[in-house]
Amino acid sequence: MTETLSPPRLQPSRTSLSGVTMPAHCSVGVTVLIVHRDTLGRYLPEGTSVSLKDSAGKTISATIDAEGVSRHEGAAPNKVAWQLADAHGLHLVAVDDEPLDPCRTAAAPPEVDIAIDETTIQATYLPPPISLNLRDEVTSSESDLLSDEQLEQLRLAGNNATLFLHGYNVPLGQYGVFAAWDKRTDISAEPLLITAHTASNATILQGINTGEHASAEYREEHDNGNGAHSWFVHMEYQLNRAAGMTEEDWRPYTRMVGVAWFGDTGSVDFFQAELNAMAAGRRLVALLEQLDEADIAINIISHSLGARVVLTALNILGEQDRHQWVDNIYLWEPAVADNALVNDASQDSHPLGMGVFPDAHKAVRKVVVLHSEEDGILGPPPENARSFWQQVAEITSPALRGTRWVQEILGADDWVDELIGSAGGAYGKKWWVFPAGLSTPFIRYYTDKAPADTVRPPVPQPIPVGPDPYGKERAAQAWQEFREMAIEEAREALASANPLPTYDLLAPLAHHAVVSEERAVAYIDTLQWLVGRNWRAGKAPRPALGSVGFGEVSKENRFVESKLTSKAYDFVDQTLWLFDHSGMKIPSDEVFEKSYQEGIVDRIKEASRFGRY
Repeated sequence: MTETLSPPRLQPSRTSLSGVTMPAHCSVGVTVLIVHRDTLGRYLPEGTSVSLKDSAGKTISATIDAEGVSRHEGAAPNKVAWQLADAHGLHLVAVDDEPLDPCRTAAAPPEVDIAIDETTIQATYLPPPISLNLRDEVTSSESDLLSDEQLEQLRLAGNNATLFLHGYNVPLGQYGVFAAWDKRTDISAEPLLITAHTASNATILQGINTGEHASAEYREEHDNGNGAHSWFVHMEYQLNRAAGMTEEDWRPYTRMVGVAWFGDTGSVDFFQAELNAMAAGRRLVALLEQLDEADIAINIISHSLGARVVLTALNILGEQDRHQWVDNIYLWEPAVADNALVNDASQDSHPLGMGVFPDAHKAVRKVVVLHSEEDGILGPPPENARSFWQQVAEITSPALRGTRWVQEILGADDWVDELIGSAGGAYGKKWWVFPAGLSTPFIRYYTDKAPADTVRPPVPQPIPVGPDPYGKERAAQAWQEFREMAIEEAREALASANPLPTYDLLAPLAHHAVVSEERAVAYIDTLQWLVGRNWRAGKAPRPALGSVGFGEVSKENRFVESKLTSKAYDFVDQTLWLFDHSGMKIPSDEVFEKSYQEGIVDRIKEASRFGRY
């Protein structure tokens, strides 16, 4: 868009709502009628407050009526500007069919000439963002569903929904604010109306923020938001660009459905984050059911551990014989095993059966994996990095106890976690096994679930980690009680009316719709076996799907090979252009072209749609 030095002055239609066209002349006390619609043709909500300022500096407030009109009486002739109050995400993108930059109009609302006794202005806004928060506790049956207004918005915007789920260690965050007019280089003169903070939440991306020409001006945290909301803003903008939207006209802009989940468990507690992801996946089922019932096409994009959320939901749908509910899923740098999408649970290398989602493929028409071997978070640590055990030796060495590095480690709140964090990416941490006497989130989870006092005092924990001072008989009794706890949890869930009950002790099996008593017993038996082997599973962990893609598993698994042949499974090898686990958030030109455009949006358009594009 051509750069200007002052707010735009637009010439409105001189036709009143009654359809009578009047000659232009100056008059005192102009009535300004603003018709407010979104890009989908809907009137803005009745009762929304609109503050108008005229050339004399007078503020005239009004509210939008049932037909989308705010009526402002007695404005001084010349020009006016206005803003909405507390209208979240309704960013102005056009006045009288002239497209405007919504980031610029948010900082300095456009100034429109008024002249005749009654001037009508047609204002067009983006529809509000759509998001779902699976972090909060469920308070009602409607907690994990969209509103009727949001469903209608998706129907009007192409009758499809594109869901995005962020990855691991991402807090909820919040939206940012628009840059003030005096911080922008394209607005030098003081505008007639300076936007109030109540109307300045930025639910769209500010600045170029992409490729070699990325703008640093609007990349501060307070501008483009933080946490999950920052991811939503960036991903939504890039998907629209990939679909064909230009900076000159934002009216085609499509809102995706941002889904937030509780993945920020700490930089090394990856196991708990996996459990949280599966719990969120169970809750995601309700949204997929709602969209399917509304006959709205579904496409899903996930990043990193967000893939576990998606695959949990799809595995549950697949188990329940609800086939091909989702058009496409795009697993971007998925932090799951490379054989997660095989159809045989016996091939799971995870000691507790958390690695494979054998029925997920049934619920989706096409799966696309975007992977990169240059992803240092999902892949192995650098060759020159010291191994974990080398670092343990340094910490326990008397000769090195006084060194600064060792002192920093030992002084941390959790020195084991601190040590783990220095030895590689997050994905591999869930597999690390420690000698007797050390603990991990993986071990602590199960010991915390056991009863504090099982057979008789003073048994401190029923799952012995290391030597059992009470003898084999007491340990066996403790395990039996632990087994009965699991069976009781399974029974209570089966007896409940909830088709997707909540599990605690059996949470690692949450990618199954309902856990049977037999599966609960097998689970505890496996857990006991694992403890007896000092938490060593006997199987090497599979590499991450987001690192190696389908390359190895397709050679050994005919099902995956057949899915690749039929294109039901597909992939984008990003190794040559994606060098960072979160490199898609602010993409290079090549990531934008090859991953966003060719890898995702073009493929969506083949058999589905992204918005109205």
